[in-house]
Amino acid sequence: MRPIKICLLAATMLVAGITTVKAQNGDEIIDKHIKAMGGTENWNKVQSMKLTGSMNAGGMEIGMTQTIVTNKGMRMDMSVMGQNCYTIVTPTEGWMYMPIQGSDKVIPLPADKVKLSQDKLNIKNGQLVDKSLISKSEYIGMDSVNSVSCYKVKVTDKDGNTQTAFFDASTYYLLRSELTMKIPGQDEEQEVGANFSNFQKQKEGIVYPMTVGTPQGDLVFKTIELNKPVDDGIFKPTTPDKK
Repeated sequence: MRPIKICLLAATMLVAGITTVKAQNGDEIIDKHIKAMGGTENWNKVQSMKLTGSMNAGGMEIGMTQTIVTNKGMRMDMSVMGQNCYTIVTPTEGWMYMPIQGSDKVIPLPADKVKLSQDKLNIKNGQLVDKSLISKSEYIGMDSVNSVSCYKVKVTDKDGNTQTAFFDASTYYLLRSELTMKIPGQDEEQEVGANFSNFQKQKEGIVYPMTVGTPQGDLVFKTIELNKPVDDGIFKPTTPDKK
C-alpha cells in the first residue's frame, strides 16, 4: 500500500501545483512584477535616466548613451566607426542625425514615427512597471527563457499594441518581451523581441536590467544615472560643426 500512497501523494501535489499556476492571473503577475522591480512609489520618483553602454554587432563595437527625461525628451547617442550619430524624440517633434548612412544633415522624423516613439518618453514603459499604460493583461500559460521557468502574459497597452511578456516564475523579473506594434498608415504589424538580464538594484530602490539582448546583439549598460540634472538643450538638434 505504501507505493500506492506515495503515488497518490505525488499526484495530489502535482494537481495542487497546477491549481496554483492557474490561480495566477495577468493582473496579479504584473503586480508582483512591479513590486519585485522596486514598487510604484520608487519608480514614480525617477524623472530622469541616463544609460551608458555598448553593443557588439557583427564584430563592430557601437558605443551607446540613452538619456530620458519623463515627458520631455529622449536622446539616443551612438558612436559607430568613429562617427557620432543620434536620434531625438520630444512630445511634438523628432530628429535623426546619421552620418554613418552617408548623410551629414539632421533629418526631421515623420509625424507618424514621432507618435510611435512617444512611449520612449516614459521611463517606466519599457519594463512594464506602469499599470496606467496597460489596458489588459492575460495569463496564457507557462514557458521558459534560457531554461528559466516563466509565466507567460499577453499584455495590451492603451494604444492597442500587444506584447507577450515572460516573467521569471521565482523572481517575477521580466526576462523577455515579444512586442507586436502597429505601423501607422499601414495594415501590417511589426514584431520586436528582446531579452533582459543582469538585474541590478539601484540606490533609488528600483531594479533595472543592465543587459538587453536583441537580434542585432547584446546591449550592455555599464552605468546608470538616475535623477541627475539634464540640460534641455540636448533635445534640440545640432550638427557637430554647430556645437
